[in-house]
Amino acid sequence: MDLEYCREFTVLILYKSYASAARELHLSQPSLSRHIMALEKYLGCALFYDTQPLTLTAAGETFARYAGRAISEHENMLAEVRALSLPTNAPIRVQDLLHTNTLYVGLKDAIEQAEKKFGSMRVEYLNMSGSGLDPYEMVSKGKVDVSFQTTIFSESTTTLEVPEGLQAIWIPEFHGELVIGVAKNSELASRECVALRDLSGERFILQAALHAELFRKQFIATCHEEGFYPNITLVASDNPFDFYGSDPGDGIHLLAHVDKAYRPLISNILKQRVNIVRFSDRKRYVESFAIVRESPESEEMQFLAERLKRHADEMTGKLER
Repeated sequence: MDLEYCREFTVLILYKSYASAARELHLSQPSLSRHIMALEKYLGCALFYDTQPLTLTAAGETFARYAGRAISEHENMLAEVRALSLPTNAPIRVQDLLHTNTLYVGLKDAIEQAEKKFGSMRVEYLNMSGSGLDPYEMVSKGKVDVSFQTTIFSESTTTLEVPEGLQAIWIPEFHGELVIGVAKNSELASRECVALRDLSGERFILQAALHAELFRKQFIATCHEEGFYPNITLVASDNPFDFYGSDPGDGIHLLAHVDKAYRPLISNILKQRVNIVRFSDRKRYVESFAIVRESPESEEMQFLAERLKRHADEMTGKLER
């Protein structure tokens, strides 16, 4: 199986159109179509329904969950193999969260720029789900150089208060209004909006991982402000394609309705499983941040952090317009 075809598959999911995806990939539309057909032949099943816009089949949804993981593993393998012929400098270690590493454009661009500047630079993606550390501890204790934190705010913001010695760099790709996702057969599915207090008897499905702990605490505090303690079911899953790609049943997912400047893969999968409902009482926002040392030790990491901050500054202007 050609891994480049997997990359093209993920872009096609984002754009839901062969013509648009082909333009983004700098391919001809017939070439992209042939590549997807080759994937389907290899897998022995159709990945998309013949609709406009394109929608994933059940097999396509399953393959989407694994495609990003395969790309990440391939990048790790290349970095490790290439490192054997390079000077033994320490790698830049990034917390391995599939959706972040796949969809955080600023991180991907910054790494590419750093690799061009520092020919011997290596990047490793580390699964920290069993570390017992929160995102701040991952960096402060030297386990990774870049971790990720997601929070809920009552106002849209690009800053986050972090422990001494660390800095938080805003991730514009994941900025969005807090909304809920409910099953298409839910009584709430026909609603355009709902007040949070009216959900006091509902069940919320949240990730159990430590990197999501601050988000959970802030949501609980938000519910307290509305006069109730939420009924929460915790699900142990670090793979957002598995977590959000499943039918919530009688539960509710908490989601970020991201800016239209982005076409996130997860959102396109979600639309096939859930209906999005906004809050009517007030707007709340989901913000995500890359956590790094305030004074990175290596020149490579200093360069990477500066490029991430530049990306955030550039996108702040675009979102404000």
